[in-house]
Amino acid sequence: MSSSYHVLCLSHDPAVTVGEYGHRPEPALEAIAAGIDGHAGCDLAVGRYSYPLVEVCCPATRDQSAKLRCCHGGPVWLDRDWLRLLAAGYQTTDPLVEAAVRKVSSLCWPWERLRRLRAELDVEMREQP
Repeated sequence: MSSSYHVLCLSHDPAVTVGEYGHRPEPALEAIAAGIDGHAGCDLAVGRYSYPLVEVCCPATRDQSAKLRCCHGGPVWLDRDWLRLLAAGYQTTDPLVEAAVRKVSSLCWPWERLRRLRAELDVEMREQP
């Protein structure tokens, strides 16, 4: 079964899909770069679905209309399971895990951005870490 690609608006809580773009990621990434009606200034990402969500892409910084802390020249894909692991790490009380999470998550996947994906990731996440 082939995957389908959707644009996700992470400015909503929880995140919502704002369009399906076929079986290749390029049309979804091009739509973000061109701007999506009704989502100017929104935090947009691309989700790859083989139902359920299997990967999420943070688009190139130059193509992102939201002001994010991340800075990368091209799309950065991350597996759903890594995002779920990061969500668990945010919610731990272990100081070593907390320190590691701060290092790897501070740019593309800060707590609030990741939390908005909780329904797509099928994880329980509290309000604040």
